[in-house]
Amino acid sequence: MNMPRLPLFCAVLLVGTTLSGCSLLSLAESCEGTEAAVTELAQLPILDVRPPRATPVDGGEALGAHCVDDTAGAWLQAGRLYAYEGSRTEVLEYYGRQAPAAGWRPVDDLDLGPDGRRAVFCFESATQPSVTLGFPSPRQLREFYGVDPGPGADGTGPRTWYILSAEATPDGSRMSCTGS
Repeated sequence: MNMPRLPLFCAVLLVGTTLSGCSLLSLAESCEGTEAAVTELAQLPILDVRPPRATPVDGGEALGAHCVDDTAGAWLQAGRLYAYEGSRTEVLEYYGRQAPAAGWRPVDDLDLGPDGRRAVFCFESATQPSVTLGFPSPRQLREFYGVDPGPGADGTGPRTWYILSAEATPDGSRMSCTGS
């Protein structure tokens, strides 16, 4: 390549990728070759920690362990759906004790649900993937996870549905609750 044309080529490449919304850096983050890291994330012991009255529920293809590749880049996710015979408050208190005991610290005020209550709770570790505790709505349970929550699934009944998941970078390393 002719050296005087090199700066012009670089400028066109930079402007073209900027205007098109593409980033050369995000091309490096994909799901290719993440199988081993996905398997390791799925075996993270904290995902199987649950209160005594919590029962694992099959959440279909939406749960399990997989790599997510979208316009924001790629990341790994592994999750478990649980039905707990008790209140949301009891679930929060349980993980408020168990997650820190296992090496995670809670991160505050990440996501508010439509009722103004926090809908997603996240825990970070200095060396491990982030762990998220979420409370799906009855509609989400039906539409995304193929589960009929029955009456009282809106929190007024005796059963609380929740998802415990872990998120990591494509190589399986630590990812913060804010995605960085």
